Amino acid sequence: MKIAYLIRAHYAPAQLGRLLNRLDSELAAFFIHISARTSGGTLAKMEEAVGERTNVQWLERVPTYYAGFSLTQSTLVGLRAIAAAEPTSHTVILSGQDYPARPTTEIEQFFQQNQGKSFVEHFALPAADKWPGEDGGLDRIRYRYYERMNYKTRTLRLPILRRQFPDGLQPYGGGAWCALSHDAVRYISSFTEQRPDVVRFFKHVKIPDEIFVQTILLNSPLRDTVVGDDVHYIDWSHGGAHPKVLGTEDYDKIVESGKLFARKFDTRYDMKILDMLDARR
Repeated sequence: MKIAYLIRAHYAPAQLGRLLNRLDSELAAFFIHISARTSGGTLAKMEEAVGERTNVQWLERVPTYYAGFSLTQSTLVGLRAIAAAEPTSHTVILSGQDYPARPTTEIEQFFQQNQGKSFVEHFALPAADKWPGEDGGLDRIRYRYYERMNYKTRTLRLPILRRQFPDGLQPYGGGAWCALSHDAVRYISSFTEQRPDVVRFFKHVKIPDEIFVQTILLNSPLRDTVVGDDVHYIDWSHGGAHPKVLGTEDYDKIVESGKLFARKFDTRYDMKILDMLDARR
């Protein structure tokens, strides 16, 4: 059974092409979302870098903005396309700056050995140890967030506007990058059609792609199939909203982590690290 790679990208055409070259196999199916904010020239270079592969589907483009629902919307576009396509073992959600940390054959064997399981970092909210300074993540939910407003906070914190989470759901948080079973992909796609109220609510959640999938799956009949860990090595030790850009100095940590993928990489900063990972084939 095939593995679907749902890739969200917005720049670095050569890096996107290299990612596909590394993952391509008879078992791979690629679903690529390019932000509608990406220029036509960059898009053309991405299409050239990807080439004429028959296992690539270019998704409907959404203009994406950091921390907003548009990123979740772009993921949903991909999940719905995958749910409607030929059944896959798993769907791996990647960015264009991710890269395999292990040989492709090992990645495929891992998913073949874990049929029916999803790998999603998750924790119940509030979680002060995970998201300090945001009331354990509840501030992301209770106050309306507007992703395209041009003022500093972009969040309305008036007490009278505090919102209640959708009925019947307990909020969960975690990482945005995960691997979902076929059943999980179909469930999320169906759930969003049956519960438009939840989708509307999340349109004004801050960084919803770190809450949306977790909340749906951990409140579902599939909750016992969700492993509380993702398949990515990510270094958050520098603090801030973005992870460390990985380089050759991180090679041992990446390999020793045992993770399938790592992020994030930038070939303008360090291309050799990708060469080192390629040598593990």
